[in-house]
Amino acid sequence: MAKGKTKLTGTQKSRGGVQSAPEWNFSPAGAQLGSSAHRIAVGVVPTELHKEIKTPKGKTKLTGAQAVVRYLIGEKVPYAIGIFGHGNVQLGQALHELKDSIRFVCAKNEQTAVHIALAYAKLTGQPLAVTSSIGPGSTNLVTGAAVARVNRLPVVLLAGEAFADGVGPVLQQLESLHGRTANDTLEPVSKYWTRISRPEQLRRRLREAFDAMLEPGDEGPATICLPMDVQAEAAEFDVEDLLHTRDREYVRVVPERHRLRLAARRIAAAKRPLILAGGGVLRSGAERELAALAELLAAPVAMTQAGKGTLLFDHPLNVFSLGPTGTWCGNRIAKKADLVVGIGTRYTDFSTASETLFESRPEFVNVSICYDDVGKERGLKLWGDARETVSALRQILEEEIHWGPRGTGEGREYVAGTAYFKEIQAERQAWLAEADRWRTMEGTPIPQSTGIAIINDFVTPQSVVISAAGNLPGDLSKLWRDKDPRGYLCEWGFSTMGYEVAAGLGAKLACPDREVVVCVGDMSFLMASQEIVTAVQHGLAYTVVVFDNGGGQSIRHLQKNSDFSDFAMEFRRGTEFVALDFAKLAEGMGAYGLRAESGEELATALHQARKNTDRPTVIHLRVERENMICDVDAEAWWDVPRPALDVDGRESESRKNYLASKAKQIVL
Repeated sequence: MAKGKTKLTGTQKSRGGVQSAPEWNFSPAGAQLGSSAHRIAVGVVPTELHKEIKTPKGKTKLTGAQAVVRYLIGEKVPYAIGIFGHGNVQLGQALHELKDSIRFVCAKNEQTAVHIALAYAKLTGQPLAVTSSIGPGSTNLVTGAAVARVNRLPVVLLAGEAFADGVGPVLQQLESLHGRTANDTLEPVSKYWTRISRPEQLRRRLREAFDAMLEPGDEGPATICLPMDVQAEAAEFDVEDLLHTRDREYVRVVPERHRLRLAARRIAAAKRPLILAGGGVLRSGAERELAALAELLAAPVAMTQAGKGTLLFDHPLNVFSLGPTGTWCGNRIAKKADLVVGIGTRYTDFSTASETLFESRPEFVNVSICYDDVGKERGLKLWGDARETVSALRQILEEEIHWGPRGTGEGREYVAGTAYFKEIQAERQAWLAEADRWRTMEGTPIPQSTGIAIINDFVTPQSVVISAAGNLPGDLSKLWRDKDPRGYLCEWGFSTMGYEVAAGLGAKLACPDREVVVCVGDMSFLMASQEIVTAVQHGLAYTVVVFDNGGGQSIRHLQKNSDFSDFAMEFRRGTEFVALDFAKLAEGMGAYGLRAESGEELATALHQARKNTDRPTVIHLRVERENMICDVDAEAWWDVPRPALDVDGRESESRKNYLASKAKQIVL
């Protein structure tokens, strides 16, 4: 996409008629992030935004909604996203009045509006605002808010609310004898939650919301419930204060020196250390420091879904992923580790194999800025920023413990002469041979694993691939070969079906110069594909590959592999599959639609999609439904309880095996 003022779609014909696109001005403005070979601008703000607003000296009267919008501008929020209704049309008017300073994107569902904002935040670190009307608009925000809370991502939720003066009940108001409304459903999934009853309260509450939402290591959604009458009522505000830029630069915390020395001594004493890199590594920008530490120690590095890309695919110390969707390579190394250095990770069931993976009972050293995570697994707590803490650890190892490098070279050229390094290489080669077998399987329709490989080979280091739910995240975890540390965006914290298409739009807003490829299952696409229309409206071009295997094969294969009945997870009418055409669905929403069921057809479609620069392209990819890599035993367990009794009221063999595995859990 060209820099400068670009009319993104012009006037275009579609099934929905003739559409005129707004003129949006995109240019890179965020942090320069990427691999050593590729430094890519990942955060962007439309350059015409945040124009100087007339700011009268002293206090002036503003409506509650006008005050909110000015504060968002002061915090340099570039976009508000949502849907207007009678419960927030007042805010809509205030946004319209300053439309040259903050853009509004009309989404097609409030949940996916939040998903757009979260993909943007993931790639830039910057929050967007999302607004809804009262009632169902607000409850639609709940899932998106939960995704933000689990993944610790900032977003401002401006939820319309019933009248503060108590008039009602009004349309879409949830009546309660306890003073609750539908917006109370947002409180458990919000980092910050407040209900405004007078416009003057906004002077403090807006600042509180941003402070809480942006707390390092514990970012999350800030919900402000805005009654309709409060949005419309006026009060005196100091506009200069509302627009004044606040200090949002946080100090990178480093643990005390004696804690670092203690950790360094434990690391130096380990014979089989393993580094587990979570999303906090990339959030901190610590991938280079982590690689330097790993190379100093000749220690393998495994990555969670959020940390994937910390080491690129071809680094000899990369043992890929752990747990039931991980690799033999990573799991075998983890089972024999005597020390685990967890950096920016939450230690979820997929990285610990439901607390059964670390059977050798290793010690743990945890580096995290999040209080909730730093003490997990009874680890030695290094509470601090990942980048600075890892750098300080390495310095102590070298300068105080006099730890010499165990290998030479760096990156793909790294090599060490230790027996441990040789074992790592043997395990890597064994897994890569298996992965290559899956990546090159043939058939019509093609196996899902082959489709992933073709997309992987097609994309560049400037591309971003997106996934969230079903088999695809697990298959990508096993097979995707990273080309850039920030080229992989998988929402695995909440694993939300319906996230992917909206996230593609958010990624394109964040990174207009990067190619975005969404990998989504057929069931997840059907759950929430409507933001394709929004992308068409704004001329945002990205590629959506719909993997059509006839239904929810992730759970169907889980059923089969866990001794449950194969039940209700396929798109069948009797014995026949429903004839779905995702290309036509895309065309009906104004996008381009293509079809593929062979490797050659997929490659051709991807190249055609790359040429389509004025709107999204959806590729309907038919894939094989039975032969899937998720059926391969990863040598790691996942805790899926089997029923205590079978249909005849007897304890099944499956239940006995489950309890035997359950007994191996080490809950620390």
